[in-house]
Amino acid sequence: MDNSVVAAVFEELAELLEFQGENPFRIRAYQNGARAIRDLDEPIANLASDPDRDLSKLPGIGKTIAEKTKVLLETGSLPQLEKLREAVPEVVIQMSRIPGLGAKKASKLREELGIESLEDLAAACREGRVASLKGFAKKTEAAILDGMAIAKAASERIYWSKADDLTREIGKHMQACDVIEQMEWAGSYRRGRDTVGDLDLLAVASDRAAAMDHLASFPGLVSIIGRGDTKMSIRVGKAFQVDMRLVDAEEFGAALQYFTGSQ
Repeated sequence: MDNSVVAAVFEELAELLEFQGENPFRIRAYQNGARAIRDLDEPIANLASDPDRDLSKLPGIGKTIAEKTKVLLETGSLPQLEKLREAVPEVVIQMSRIPGLGAKKASKLREELGIESLEDLAAACREGRVASLKGFAKKTEAAILDGMAIAKAASERIYWSKADDLTREIGKHMQACDVIEQMEWAGSYRRGRDTVGDLDLLAVASDRAAAMDHLASFPGLVSIIGRGDTKMSIRVGKAFQVDMRLVDAEEFGAALQYFTGSQ
């Protein structure tokens, strides 16, 4: 099992935990661990099997990920991941990325119609089976078919230069918001990675609701994925996700370092 495979396992674990609303710091720890493993200059299996080297001491890995890595290498699987896969099938995650569908409706479609892929879902819409379910309608089928491309593209990465253009556009828009006291871009964009999977904006605002309202008025917004007390997620362009996290001023420095994932 090479480094990329091990890293992919922790990336999937992080995604499933996020889908279930797990603590964001725990999720970020798995994401950082996956990145650290993927960037290693030698096989993770060699490090894990060497009694003279402590895997948990490597930057970004830590004790928990080191232990899970050894279990994964020895058994080929992780019990925690298997349980999460059963609780949150991949097709449910894919369907939930369709604007307006959401996790509950996606789960209902899978359970009641036996949907196992986006292709199955498209066929069910074309055949009118989705509209036959309680809580759905013909317009729901049309919306699902229209949003199918967004769901398929949601996991695509973009080049850093394209992400840089987006940060400039969104940053200029947010700077016009009077309640924003401080803001910085975090995540893989801030680290200067060749490609970026999403954008993370960290901000301090005197009025968090007003800050979210201002982000919602961004001209390039396609849809609002979610909005809570401290985090708002939107889609811009074709299907690219932007997350804004609002923190207290005294937490900003630590949060910026944490959500940037600096090694």
